[in-house]
Amino acid sequence: MIIRQLKQEQYECFHNYLRHNAHAEPLDASYTMCVTVNDREYAVKLQPERHCKMAVLQAFRIDRGEAGPHFELITQGNLLSSFLEILIDQGADQPLGTVGL
Repeated sequence: MIIRQLKQEQYECFHNYLRHNAHAEPLDASYTMCVTVNDREYAVKLQPERHCKMAVLQAFRIDRGEAGPHFELITQGNLLSSFLEILIDQGADQPLGTVGL
């Protein structure tokens, strides 16, 4: 798990982005966001924390083959940190109220 401190406005924008674009299970505090990097699909699990912090819990690499999907769990800190930075860059820069339009 990697935790990153965000500025208040950045945190609010990113949390709003997750609410509108990520998948959340009922009664679950985390969100799952799909990301494609170099033609590889990943599912990244993120959890908003108190005091404007965002945690990335884990990620899965998804290889879709003829025999069905194959999942590989990713827990390496450097990869999780990179996914978090990519998603923050995509979501936190969008002004509040414009996400999902």
